[in-house]
Amino acid sequence: MDGQPGTNLLGELRRVAGLTQEELAERTGLTVRGISNIERGRVARPRRRSLEALARGLGLRNDQVAGFVRHYLPDADPAPRPTTAPPPVSVPAQLPSGSTSFTGRRAELATLDGLAALRDQAVVVAVLEGMGGVGKTSLAVHWAQSVGAEFPDGQLFANLRGYGPGAPADPGEVLHSFLRAFGVPGAEVPTDLDGRSALLRSVLATRSVLVVLDNARSADQVRPLLPGHAGCVVVVTSRSTLHGLAVSDDAHRITVPPLDDHESVALLGRFTGQARLGADETALADIVSGCSGLPLALRIVGERLAHERGLAEVAAAMRSANDRLDAFTTEEARTSLPAVLSWSYEALPGDVASALRLLGAHPGQHWDPAAAAMLLDADAAETRRLLRALVAGHLLDHRVDGRHEFHDLVRDYARSLADERRPAALRRLAGHYLSGAAAAADAIAPRDPNRRPLLTPEVGGRTFEGSEEAAAWLATELPTLLAIAEESAAADGTAYARDLSTVLWQALRLHGHYDVLHRLHGFALAEARRAGDPFGEQQALTDVAAICARVGRYDEAVEHLTACLEVPGSRTATARALTTLGTVYAQLGRYPEAAHHLREAVDLAREVGDTLNEGRAYGNLGFVHEHLGELDAARKSYQRGLDIAEQIGDNAAVAIALHNLGDVYRALGRYEEAREHLDRSLIVSRAAGHREAEGYALVYLGLVHLHLGDPVTGREYEEQALEIAAVTGIRPLETLAHNGLGDTARAGGDRAAALSHYLRARDVARLTSEQHEEARALEGIAATYEDAGETEKAHPYRRRARALYDAMGISGRA
Repeated sequence: MDGQPGTNLLGELRRVAGLTQEELAERTGLTVRGISNIERGRVARPRRRSLEALARGLGLRNDQVAGFVRHYLPDADPAPRPTTAPPPVSVPAQLPSGSTSFTGRRAELATLDGLAALRDQAVVVAVLEGMGGVGKTSLAVHWAQSVGAEFPDGQLFANLRGYGPGAPADPGEVLHSFLRAFGVPGAEVPTDLDGRSALLRSVLATRSVLVVLDNARSADQVRPLLPGHAGCVVVVTSRSTLHGLAVSDDAHRITVPPLDDHESVALLGRFTGQARLGADETALADIVSGCSGLPLALRIVGERLAHERGLAEVAAAMRSANDRLDAFTTEEARTSLPAVLSWSYEALPGDVASALRLLGAHPGQHWDPAAAAMLLDADAAETRRLLRALVAGHLLDHRVDGRHEFHDLVRDYARSLADERRPAALRRLAGHYLSGAAAAADAIAPRDPNRRPLLTPEVGGRTFEGSEEAAAWLATELPTLLAIAEESAAADGTAYARDLSTVLWQALRLHGHYDVLHRLHGFALAEARRAGDPFGEQQALTDVAAICARVGRYDEAVEHLTACLEVPGSRTATARALTTLGTVYAQLGRYPEAAHHLREAVDLAREVGDTLNEGRAYGNLGFVHEHLGELDAARKSYQRGLDIAEQIGDNAAVAIALHNLGDVYRALGRYEEAREHLDRSLIVSRAAGHREAEGYALVYLGLVHLHLGDPVTGREYEEQALEIAAVTGIRPLETLAHNGLGDTARAGGDRAAALSHYLRARDVARLTSEQHEEARALEGIAATYEDAGETEKAHPYRRRARALYDAMGISGRA
């Protein structure tokens, strides 16, 4: 019996006894996995109690049991340690039933398995922490049920009622129930907390017991309930972080996150069946998004889907933050999400609860400590304290980048809580963000002196080291800035949408945030109309139109500009509307109308002293001359625009004027002068962060290098321009780049690539109604077919190109 430690004694004796691992597991209360690990030598020192149970299960007696134990534990005492605890009358098995719909949590289950394997070295304490409704209890019970047989001396369970209706459980009462479960007579249970805690440690000293302490409020509530010797595992669930247990009792903290989308769908499928979920993928996505990964929310919805409602009906409720909490309300408090969240809220100290209400008013998804301080009207130290308290209660998440955010459903709950201080808090917050936006915009581009004066923020603004830092801040805060503008547009007596639209106009345009600008200017327009502000309405209409033109939505741009010219407002705003309208008509190939409006804009800009707009009108007038073939007139207009831009220090306008001049010099065949101007434009636009100007300089440089006999470099420039068009959504630039790439491919004899690019240019030009670039693409397609000797195929494209040129009043081009 005293074989070598490496010998597989257990396996040999089991086979001699004619037992399978499953049969031995049934006899001993151990798991098949545990038996297999011992047989394979994966457990260096099996627990003595497990070895004794195996020996009895194998039918060994007296000295045979001792020899079997010594085989695995050579230094073990010859006899079991005496126990000072009362002999148990029964083995408690208090675990509640697990859920048949339990889903996911592989990582957390694996972590618990790994920790339980350490119980022979010391008591293992694992704390499952997370927000209410995230499934901590389900996870703890599911794991405990799966490993319960590995604890032959019993499993204890107590709901400590840390969060919920009624007072938290008294540790002394819990200890009393635990001791009675082990057969300690009531008369022998000490009356004081310390005495009961010491007796429990004695009872558990030589036993292997699993203890689940659910819904703990604090570390002090848990400590008296902990065993004192190796062999036991304690799993605690709590909405608090219980840092104290980690510090004083070596507890292992495991954060339980929301389920991911795949797990969420799987959990819903347990209630409804996967086939039904697949009937409406859009509705399913809205439901999953609305539940935000909370198992409690998913279970409520899943039960309703199974018995009451259809996917579309439930999804409709998920799309509105105002309706979501109602969708998760049930008659029973313990299964109603708002009630479950309220238990966390009601457990907060008064100042922390107030902070939750105010932070819930933040319109963005996440925020930095400075914004939180504005909402809370607190200094930095007090703000940090309040934020830490909410994070500790799992009502707020602290991100790795230092910002904070709510879980979506906690945000909904926080916003549902009334607070009379909220309007003042939102005014402070809006002023803070407006101040930051103004500072960021100033660091990125100079202000336009003729746009509406800013509403001076009442709070001190932040500063930025340079344009890159400012652009990074702006990109991070854009969702919040948009949310502030949207709320302001729907409110009375506020001007934040108009102010943000004015502040951010140039900065966002430089970085290609056209979708954001379209929404922001739209909010400004709604706010101006609500406030009866004609100048603000004119400015917003022109701004929206300019963005529409940037992305090729010319018909919409014309509609807005026509409306703007009918508003009796500012002559400065009217001049700018005329400039933009002339530019749009030029893009549409309506050159006579374009020239008329642009000349009007030049005259009116001079009258009102708007030098900036005068320069821009000259630049766009040059575009008209260029496309009409009036190259010398185009060069003079572009040069006048450049002179004005340099005079007033408008680097964005300088970059644009330079690439326009470069393109004219290319058309004149003066390629070295063209390259010089375009290289300068590229330098200025990149220094200013002007992505649009950079893209046009690149596309024109590509054409210049093609004419200079360097098609490889030309293609590289065109491809870079196409990348910028893709990132920024500038459709006219996309058309130009594809036409340029078509020219480069055709020059290199790659007719297939040339056709592909020309066809793409034609299709985009048709979408945006750019007749000139469509005609150019059609010419390219025709020429490509002619290069291959397929003149019949070329004829329709030539005819269509000529028709377009004729419609634009341009002759002799096709």
